[in-house]
Amino acid sequence: MPKQSKVIAFDIDQASLISLRKALPDYVIEVENGATAASLTRDWNPGTVDLVVVQARRQVAETLELCRFLVSCGVLARDAPVVTDSQEDMPKILGLHRRRRNVARRPHSPLLVLVPPSQKNIVTDVLKAGAHSCLILPIDAKDVASMLVHAQTGNQPGRHTLDLERAQTEDRWRDEGGQG
Repeated sequence: MPKQSKVIAFDIDQASLISLRKALPDYVIEVENGATAASLTRDWNPGTVDLVVVQARRQVAETLELCRFLVSCGVLARDAPVVTDSQEDMPKILGLHRRRRNVARRPHSPLLVLVPPSQKNIVTDVLKAGAHSCLILPIDAKDVASMLVHAQTGNQPGRHTLDLERAQTEDRWRDEGGQG
């Protein structure tokens, strides 16, 4: 039996949940309400996750801490394939649980943050906190599906990232400047 894809959605509203289900009809969507970085135990293990969705809260700091925690605990994939002991600074800074050692990060597990129109100004901070993408509410199923495809293809040479992400492979054709 093939593995069923899984989404974890934190504090998502009903309209966004409907859009997620429309965009990802073959995915299992687990909804977590009220979870914070501090409330998730150090043993919290959601299993293999294909997408994590966080709806921004009124308290921006809570949203940023949750994003940082999800990235730091190994739930979401970033550039490094394995968490090492020397990378435990983020949970200590946040006063959170110690990161599990040698937890393999899952490839292509993007973090999508849903931002209310009144909080558009937090998008840059959310991306710096580890989100792969942000969508302004209300979301459309086509935008979610497009974001997931884009995130799963990864960083590519020549892709404009506002210096928030680096390309995963070297672009041999990129000119670094200097005298020719």
